[in-house]
Amino acid sequence: MEEQDDFTRPWWLLPVGRVNPWWWTAVAASFLAFDYFGGGGTEFPTLYLIPVIFAAWYSGAWPAIALAIAVSVFHVLVLIVGWKGNDLTVPIAMTLVRLAVVSVMGLWFARLSEHERQLHRYVVKLEGLLPICSHCKRIKNEAGAWEPIEAFISERSDAGFTHGLCPACLREHYRH
Repeated sequence: MEEQDDFTRPWWLLPVGRVNPWWWTAVAASFLAFDYFGGGGTEFPTLYLIPVIFAAWYSGAWPAIALAIAVSVFHVLVLIVGWKGNDLTVPIAMTLVRLAVVSVMGLWFARLSEHERQLHRYVVKLEGLLPICSHCKRIKNEAGAWEPIEAFISERSDAGFTHGLCPACLREHYRH
């Protein structure tokens, strides 16, 4: 059996990266075509969540919100063109509620993806083996220069340092 890292990405988590928002617009257009040819009779087309969520995850909050608005406007147009009843107030109100729900979901996924990217950058920043001098404890940086461990870690993280003596060094170097 193959051993697994503690930091292996879960299978259910979307991959990290950015994608052009036009891809999600094309996916939404295919769902809109389905909605149009279906007559717009669906009460809550959850398929609209799919392109908005992917747009939020891979392209950010603004493309997701723009796509949620565009899909909702198109859905209203489909309702107007294909409506057989007298009053459009309830279907349009439901579409506005759908817009709010889909927009909140898009914003939530955009924030979640940004948080995941920040965590990924943080982990990668201090990952791997560090060449360190066994005597003076200086670390060799990317440029090949040796710098104090405090400076190396402080530049690459939010960690700060205080200096003191452990009990063993205190006894060894400062015996009374």
